[in-house]
Amino acid sequence: MPNLYGIIISLSILLCILTAQRLVENENKNKEILWGLSFWTILCGILGARIYHVLNCFGYYRLHPAEILKIWRGGLGIWGALGGGIVGSVTYLGIKKEKVLPWLDIISVVVPLGQAIGRWGNFFNKELFGLPTTLPWGIYVEPTLRPAEFSNYSKFHPIFIYESILNLILFLILLNLYKNKHEKVPEGTFLWIYLGSYSIIRFFLEFLRVNPWKVNISSLSLNVSQCVSILVLMVSMVVMFRRKSPRKNK
Repeated sequence: MPNLYGIIISLSILLCILTAQRLVENENKNKEILWGLSFWTILCGILGARIYHVLNCFGYYRLHPAEILKIWRGGLGIWGALGGGIVGSVTYLGIKKEKVLPWLDIISVVVPLGQAIGRWGNFFNKELFGLPTTLPWGIYVEPTLRPAEFSNYSKFHPIFIYESILNLILFLILLNLYKNKHEKVPEGTFLWIYLGSYSIIRFFLEFLRVNPWKVNISSLSLNVSQCVSILVLMVSMVVMFRRKSPRKNK
């Protein structure tokens, strides 16, 4: 049986690229740059995502190092993917002597579409369910997959569905704004809107996670993803408020 997780992730990447290609064609940009950019963004994004996940579960991977390479079994951290993807994008665009922010704007519009689709890979891998719930849309989790402390519960929050829906909404908003406003706003606007918006989505969904990667700050207990979300949101807001000059027409 084919690995459905890998198929879903591949499909999400393909749809992102095809959507980005439509935006590029409408602006008469170089499609060859898009395909090269896509390759390096995806490659560095996967590396960053895996590194983030391995650090998150370092206690396990320290004892099972051979498992680090088995990406098809799941285990990709979105903040690592975004960080790695941005590094790969900026590096490639710099080598090609392309303006960075306009391309990052296009990537930022389509990334939440990929996230919305890709999250369903978690369903097929039977992962990323949240705390127990009695809500009618709670998903049944097999006893062998339940966390030990919740072994007596059968239904759990489908966090992957929540994030998929919210990311799809974010994509539709960004796509509409980009089509109608991208020539009237500063370059990089859609990058910061995406990062800020996703930070909010991720911050609140983390309250439903089971055994997240924790960090204790004084009397405030937050997990690592929430801390990253706060940092990214703050940076996004500062940059947005400071960048008021309109985009120059080309």
